[in-house]
Amino acid sequence: FPTWGWAEPIYYDYGVGGNVVYQDNNVYVNGTDVGSDADYAESAAQLATVDPSQEEATGQDEQWLPLGTFAVETSASDTSTTRQLQLAVDKAGIISGTMHNSSTDKMYVVQGRVDKQTQRAAFTIGDKSDVVMETGIFNLTKPQTPVLVHFGPTKTETYLLVRLDPPKEAGGDASGNAAQQPAENPLAE
Repeated sequence: FPTWGWAEPIYYDYGVGGNVVYQDNNVYVNGTDVGSDADYAESAAQLATVDPSQEEATGQDEQWLPLGTFAVETSASDTSTTRQLQLAVDKAGIISGTMHNSSTDKMYVVQGRVDKQTQRAAFTIGDKSDVVMETGIFNLTKPQTPVLVHFGPTKTETYLLVRLDPPKEAGGDASGNAAQQPAENPLAE
């Protein structure tokens, strides 16, 4: 995994025993109070927002590093793999990809960014800008990783991304672009 100038890898782990903990309406990262839960969700939403000029600057010639394809599991008992997430990152830290929900046969555009200093990666799925998924960029190199999903400023859930084997034959649009779907919750079944 090339670091492209990023510092020593940082692993993000959410909840009790992790390094990102919600306690008394505040969020602590590595023991440091980083603000209220609403502030933390807002910072994830800001990180996930890709400025159109940044998107245009990341052209066809830009080098993309595939991060992989993951099953999105909403709980320990969710092994249905109806949602598959495919991600890539460029040198500027822009995240791009798609999510396919096989139970609804809908495809959603994924976009976001990585904060190179904290290595926190945040991205939106589809047109739902108030639903933001976050994890560490280093986490996305692992076979499975916890991700924190922000549903607006005060509700969060921890999901699990499980790396899938590469397909035998690639299908779909290799550029990572998908047809836009109407705004809906892409994480809902």
